[in-house]
Amino acid sequence: MTQTLLLVANTAPTPWERDVIRRLSEQARGRGLAILGVDTPDNLRTALPEEQSRVDETVALDVHDVHACRSWAADRRGAFDAVATIRELSVLPAAWMARELGLPGNDPEAVLRIRCKDLCRERLREAGLPQPLTARCRDLREAERFLAESGAGPWVVKPRDGLAGIGVSVVRGAADLPAAVAKFSELPSVMDPLGPPDSFLIETYVEGEEYSAEGVLVDGKPEVLTLTRKGKSEGFLETSHRVPSGLPETRDKEAREAVARALTAVGITRGIFHVEFWNTPEGIVLGELHDRGGGDYIHALVEHSRPGLELYGRLLDDLLGNAPGLVPPVTRAARVQFLFPPTGRLRAVHGWDELAA
Repeated sequence: MTQTLLLVANTAPTPWERDVIRRLSEQARGRGLAILGVDTPDNLRTALPEEQSRVDETVALDVHDVHACRSWAADRRGAFDAVATIRELSVLPAAWMARELGLPGNDPEAVLRIRCKDLCRERLREAGLPQPLTARCRDLREAERFLAESGAGPWVVKPRDGLAGIGVSVVRGAADLPAAVAKFSELPSVMDPLGPPDSFLIETYVEGEEYSAEGVLVDGKPEVLTLTRKGKSEGFLETSHRVPSGLPETRDKEAREAVARALTAVGITRGIFHVEFWNTPEGIVLGELHDRGGGDYIHALVEHSRPGLELYGRLLDDLLGNAPGLVPPVTRAARVQFLFPPTGRLRAVHGWDELAA
């Protein structure tokens, strides 16, 4: 009997997300899986032909609405064999759908815990992992009090529940706070499913080189497949990713152990993960945890650096209860560098043949 994957949010707005869905669908097909895609009516209406070809059938559903997803899944127990999503805003609905369907998935409470960054930091501190000081504030007065009580800046102001660095600011004093807080009333429509924010976070700034850990959970245990070195510009814009990360062996080991401890501490047991961290003079300090893969083609770097690795196939094998195979070794390096040309029309990129060689 054919097994079926429920792919929550089967369309994508960016080329790198479409590449993720391509790889996931191909690796699912390689395991004999049929694929049912669910997405919003608008997204399905505007889906590209290549996106439509990745699934066998589609259903229109608000994949950002927990209640709608739970209600839909509650009547379909036995219809699917695994649930997966790559979209940040569908991670929590997918977790609830897996629970309603009686299938392996993350505890929705654990998913919510890592989305609410202050709750995540509190759990990591309880586990003995170093964290920046953090306060949840409802107005400027509370934020000003935190600045006065937390020592010298700078500080970071951010949404309590957000994505992609939207609404994040660095402040160096109380005079910078009004402009930072004003961003929360001007958030883009992509944040609408999260609802209007009733509070925001401010935390001490961590000085250090930025990295992330990429991996998958197998039998409930985190497998860190690679560490990624990040290039950044002003405003938290990522400009490059590279693997291997180049961290010294002792710090590499420290980071992998910290990531595994953190995921276990917050209760994440399934899926692909992307965990951000800093390498500081005092040691590894974890940033945000995500129970989905990293963006901007990080997934491609992971698979390229380990020839033969099927990142999403490994995820599916875990969800389906298949025996995990051996992880291929790292034998290659990979890097993505984003181009920032001056204002105008980009007509050509020269030097590609030399770079590819």
